[in-house]
Amino acid sequence: MLTSIAIIDGAGDQLASLYSWIQRDDELRGRIRSGAAELKTGDMGGVTETLTVALGSGGAVAALGGTLNAWLSARRTKISIEITNGDSTRRVEIDSANAGTAAQLLREAYEATGENS
Repeated sequence: MLTSIAIIDGAGDQLASLYSWIQRDDELRGRIRSGAAELKTGDMGGVTETLTVALGSGGAVAALGGTLNAWLSARRTKISIEITNGDSTRRVEIDSANAGTAAQLLREAYEATGENS
């Protein structure tokens, strides 16, 4: 299952910072790549950079939630996360105000796409 992360508010260097934080987590290292977001029909605006994380287990979801919590706690940035499993996609927006519940929000989105681990 793939998870796409985009920075909604903030400078472009924020994505590089988040990439670095995620790479530090043993459970997530090697599961992340950066690239341009796919524009969908009706999307407006320029190309947005995203991070894509492969989530193979509930443990990886919890690890990503913990990493996002720590990273967001020191920032005023809002990120958008899309979890995709085949044709099912769920979107979660997380910022410093709800960073403490990042793992729970990700778990709910993960399970809503049909994965229950």
